[in-house]
Amino acid sequence: MKSRIRTAAWAAAFVALAVIPATAGGIVPGATGARTPTGEVVAGWIVDRADNICGLDDAKMLSKPAKVDYDALLKATPEMKKIKDDKIDPNSPQGIQLRQAAATRVQTSAEKVRATDGYCSVWKTIKHSDGRAVADITDAVKAQL
Repeated sequence: MKSRIRTAAWAAAFVALAVIPATAGGIVPGATGARTPTGEVVAGWIVDRADNICGLDDAKMLSKPAKVDYDALLKATPEMKKIKDDKIDPNSPQGIQLRQAAATRVQTSAEKVRATDGYCSVWKTIKHSDGRAVADITDAVKAQL
């Protein structure tokens, strides 16, 4: 009797595992969302939460997101210019502090633009599965730096 129960449990587990690969590769037929690089299924937005700068970070909640060229914004901060001009080692304690201050400055400036212009969030990278354009607010954020 125990072996039949054990066999039935194993069979159920194998059936469950057989279904998972069919849905793990991306858009599921009949579903409304896409699978993100981190494996999160969302309503059309293709994002990685690590790319969120400010605002909503749940892709299911997005309505009017914006994107920025994060590396260009970092380079435009006084802190990163100091690292370059003074030839500070980026891995030194002072370099790490300056880089963190630069990232905070970019985040604060992006939040100001987001709130002023009515965006729900700002991302380093974001796409939509239907190919719609996402506003690039890099210049507006750079002006706030």
